[in-house]
Amino acid sequence: MSSVNIPSLPITCKVYGLSVGATPADSPAAQAIVPYDAPFSVQITLAFEATNAIALLALAPTIQVDFYMKPLQAGATIDLGTSTLIADSQQSLYTLQLALTPPAELNLTTDKVYHLGAVVRVGAPAHPALLCGVLEAEHPLQIYTPRASVQTDNTSIKAAKKRASKTKK
Repeated sequence: MSSVNIPSLPITCKVYGLSVGATPADSPAAQAIVPYDAPFSVQITLAFEATNAIALLALAPTIQVDFYMKPLQAGATIDLGTSTLIADSQQSLYTLQLALTPPAELNLTTDKVYHLGAVVRVGAPAHPALLCGVLEAEHPLQIYTPRASVQTDNTSIKAAKKRASKTKK
């Protein structure tokens, strides 16, 4: 009886673009600072780069990303949730996004600084993954409490200026 070993070709999956998007994302700092009381989202991009990845994608594996926040100070890692999709042989670039409730509802607090992370799995659910990896965002994430209102602050400033001008007279 004869036999042969058949090698498999390497499949490369580039994982990048792990980021936080505030809702609304109207400030340049939206990637690093999120209001305590506003919904936000997290996302990540996967790119299957080799032409032989078509063979894997034709099997329609599940792409699963588990997002988490890890405090840089002492504290437990907070699970943000999972985003999944089924791969398609006609597509090699995937962006998975997860819409989240406000940080207050996720137990993210203003007194800590966090790192966003993602665990990526490509394969059949409940079985060993064909591809698997972890990515953490480069920039730390901060949560802040927005001021009550700009009008209140302007009123306070005007009142302080009025008191100062009366004192000078």
